[in-house]
Amino acid sequence: MRGERRRQPRPEPLQRRSVDTIEELVDWTLIALALLIAVLAATVAARRYGEWMHRAEIETRERTQVQAVLLEPTPQVFAVDSHGRAGRQLPAPVPVRYTAPDGTQQRAQADVTGPRPAGVTVPMWLDRSGELTGAPTSRLDAVWHAAAGGLGVLAIGAAVLVCSEAAFRSELQRITMARWEREWARVEPRWSGRAPS
Repeated sequence: MRGERRRQPRPEPLQRRSVDTIEELVDWTLIALALLIAVLAATVAARRYGEWMHRAEIETRERTQVQAVLLEPTPQVFAVDSHGRAGRQLPAPVPVRYTAPDGTQQRAQADVTGPRPAGVTVPMWLDRSGELTGAPTSRLDAVWHAAAGGLGVLAIGAAVLVCSEAAFRSELQRITMARWEREWARVEPRWSGRAPS
């Protein structure tokens, strides 16, 4: 009949190659590993943040801030790069005087970034024994160390995943090419007409 359309036979679905299945399996494995690395990085960051905040609490309890008087002017000291140019300022040791928590006058050498004239006061930190020490760990220090730990895990994990995927793709391509060459060696003589029919 004129009005009837000819029914086209449905094309046969392409057979799924085994390498396609393997490739998909490896892709899903890499995605799962990437998620696992992200969780591990977050865990490391959270743990490091907790450790550094605990350290900050202890140091804040154990350290006391005092105002120290410079007994000599502080010189300007610069770090010099490989081209002989002055870079960032460095602290220089100068004698200072301060009042310890027990009320006694103390003298010590302290690292101070200059230039500062003699007689000015600078904040210093003392430990429990009354010795000069660094400032207690801050919340910003904790955040910095947590971020460094988490990003370190992410960087190492990403490098391992990228190298693993590159190695897998290279091996898969080698297997696919070898298989293609075997199949072509079987089909080519008939396709080119060189094989007896």
